[in-house]
Amino acid sequence: MKLSEDTNQVLEFLDYTSGGTLRKRKDLGALLEALAGNNNYTLANELIFYGAALWGGYRILKTNTSNEATKLEIEKLFEKVLELLTMTIELFDEEELIERFTRIYLKGDSGARMNIIDLCYDLNELKKVQNRLKNK
Repeated sequence: MKLSEDTNQVLEFLDYTSGGTLRKRKDLGALLEALAGNNNYTLANELIFYGAALWGGYRILKTNTSNEATKLEIEKLFEKVLELLTMTIELFDEEELIERFTRIYLKGDSGARMNIIDLCYDLNELKKVQNRLKNK
């Protein structure tokens, strides 16, 4: 997928603000491009919100693995992020890209879950930028 100049600028800004730590930069770009290209800003904001929430819950769980309430909440967040990812992937025009995202994120195995966590790290970085801009 060819990214627009706007999407490239967002990614460059995220590279800058995150100190170059984005984990799924290319995939984040494809998602943002599809969402912007379809003017689906509501879905974009939901994906960013729930992705950031999943990243935050995952970080809490890493430090306190015995918290059952957090485990249940993380499972709900995984389901929500999977639902939003599926909706976003349906916006892609390229069959190869759909197959790739399905294989990497939607398989339901532990590798796909870790890929989602990595993507949620990037979504969290984007959410932090949104919050900073909103609070100015």
